[in-house]
Amino acid sequence: MKTLLFVLITSLTLTNSLYSQDIEDTLMLYGRNRFYKIHLPTGYNFQKNYPLVFVFHGGLGNPDMIAKQTRFSEKADKEGFIVVYPYGTGSFNKKLLTWNTWDCCGYANKNDINDVDFVNAVLKKIKSEYLIDEKRIYATGLSNGGMMCYLLACELSEHFAAIAPVAASMFDTVSCNPKTEISIIAFNSTTDENIPYNGISEEDSLAEMKTLPVEKVIDMWVKNFNCVHIRTSDSSSFQKINYINEKGIEIILYKMFSGGHSWPGGQKIRKFADNPVKNVSATDLIWEFFKNNPRR
Repeated sequence: MKTLLFVLITSLTLTNSLYSQDIEDTLMLYGRNRFYKIHLPTGYNFQKNYPLVFVFHGGLGNPDMIAKQTRFSEKADKEGFIVVYPYGTGSFNKKLLTWNTWDCCGYANKNDINDVDFVNAVLKKIKSEYLIDEKRIYATGLSNGGMMCYLLACELSEHFAAIAPVAASMFDTVSCNPKTEISIIAFNSTTDENIPYNGISEEDSLAEMKTLPVEKVIDMWVKNFNCVHIRTSDSSSFQKINYINEKGIEIILYKMFSGGHSWPGGQKIRKFADNPVKNVSATDLIWEFFKNNPRR
């Protein structure tokens, strides 16, 4: 009887591990229910340590949209890591959500939502429930979600090995004092009209978001971490600029020549959104960068 029971339990465990799993979870923070989704990869083994990747949706988005745009769950199934898709906040339950990132954006900013504490709480809860490789915790995101990555690099750098902001920038009012150094790979397009590559010009001085020029933001991180420029490489689609420091901390900027405000290689999910480039996959490049940059 004991043998039969052992066989049944083993069989169920093996069967469950053959398929990926999507789990929605919640936690209470400052009197508000906050939500997030977890994707466990195909072949998930509860006895194994896994890298963890936070993927933040853009402004007025949600986890389902960014998962579809980036296909990070599919990448997780192939490469064997856990993805967490947090929900921002908004007036319409789980749609049209934003993150509070300095001078942006929408509901989260106007209501002074503490999204840094939310991410920290999610991270603590996930680490209490799953085996996570402490040296391989990462964050990526699009637009307002990319700003969230920069904010985490400023406020929670001790927990993250690397970040990958896409179509995002920072603000001229930012105070940023990271506790530890963190690797960064960024994707920005010169044709992005939402987050202008060269920042907000004087004639746009009334614009709601006064974001800094992308290269000024990258230079800030390069100087903070004492990185040096090692190469600039050109292609018909982008210019890639590489920096590194003595500890092996890497900073890479992909200056895209097209694609506008989109996820390179991703899906277009709104009719009037910019068309993403198809010959570059930000998801593939980001994961390769993450793999090569554990916490030093």
